[in-house]
Amino acid sequence: MDMIFPLAKTGAISASTNLWLAIPIGFVFGFALFHAGFTDSRRIAWAFYFKHVGVPVVMFSAIVTGMLGLWGLSLIGVLDISQVYMLPTFLLPMAVGGVIFGIGMVVGGYCPGTAAAAVATGKIDGAVFIVGFLIGSLVFGDFFPVWGDFFNSDYMGAFRLDQALSIGLGPAVLGVVVIAVGGGLGMRWVQKKFWPETETEPRNVGDTKLQGGLIAVALVIALTFAFFPTDSFIDDTVETPYYIVPRADTVAAP
Repeated sequence: MDMIFPLAKTGAISASTNLWLAIPIGFVFGFALFHAGFTDSRRIAWAFYFKHVGVPVVMFSAIVTGMLGLWGLSLIGVLDISQVYMLPTFLLPMAVGGVIFGIGMVVGGYCPGTAAAAVATGKIDGAVFIVGFLIGSLVFGDFFPVWGDFFNSDYMGAFRLDQALSIGLGPAVLGVVVIAVGGGLGMRWVQKKFWPETETEPRNVGDTKLQGGLIAVALVIALTFAFFPTDSFIDDTVETPYYIVPRADTVAAP
């Protein structure tokens, strides 16, 4: 079977078509954010207190779905994973940035993406948040020479969890699925234990069975990956370029 994904990098579609596809995909993504509760700043902030854990559970579900889909498509020869860009790791700067980002989400109740989706629904607080992070971005850029060295420090390349733990890629995938499932169920238990009043809607038996079935499917697929030689699908010696088409040389302003 010929590999067809990523579409632009395999030549199935042009680079310009790839950019245009971002528009309908963005609409679908925003629609999903809205119905998952990501456009409500209270729900996002409550997640940090385990008062309403719907948002992190949805995030865990998205991570597991994307991860299993990525490796599954690569295993059957549909996706060329060597052409999928993996974000390089700058360990300490990313750790500091994660803490700052988390504090911002607790205080503001949004991240940049959910704030934009909230504005689309008419939320004023989302617009205020966008103004805030735009100003913050400008300040960060203006003072970049101050912390630029730290920003680019602790570079580790496209460093993966399996490499950090010195285990196979398959067991790492299984571990992430188990942690996601266990973490989601654990957070649900904490919410029900300490914030029972937030369970305003009765649990639908059909939805519970569907969720249980999806969890079982994810665990079975991950367990299969744990014993499958998935390492052969990644060439650790080559760092995949970010750009779909070769980047033009930078020309200095006159």
